[in-house]
Amino acid sequence: MPVFERTTTIPRPPAEVFEFLCNPANLIKVTPPDLNMRLVEGPKRLALGAQIVLQTRRWGFAQRIVSKITAFETDRQITDEQIEGPFKKWVHTHLLAESGAGTCMTDRIDFEAPGGLLGLVFTQEAIEGELEEMFQYRTEKFAEVFGNK
Repeated sequence: MPVFERTTTIPRPPAEVFEFLCNPANLIKVTPPDLNMRLVEGPKRLALGAQIVLQTRRWGFAQRIVSKITAFETDRQITDEQIEGPFKKWVHTHLLAESGAGTCMTDRIDFEAPGGLLGLVFTQEAIEGELEEMFQYRTEKFAEVFGNK
């Protein structure tokens, strides 16, 4: 099964980065605008078992994505798992660790491309390319949000 992993250093303490990640609305702030993502439903603050519903549109494909928080460890880890959406499997883990420069955040995504007609367009290679672009954008946005304060 494919795994995508990227690490970003954020010049803030893990507790501050964790609190940012706990607000589902902040996901939109670090998502490229061409994904047209919006938060349809979700709690003000994530917790174990919480669900969020997102709507996205890319290349004429509208997608509803429902994710559930399946692991939650304060200041250390948040894992969300797609329970409804385009992928056969999508598990996204945010791991936070203190570093001399602030926080080392590792994003790990275990995924399986969609089946059917959608799978002809969104192949493993296409998904990995999209993730590369998305995480480059996210790195820039995290630098804006958490830059030297």
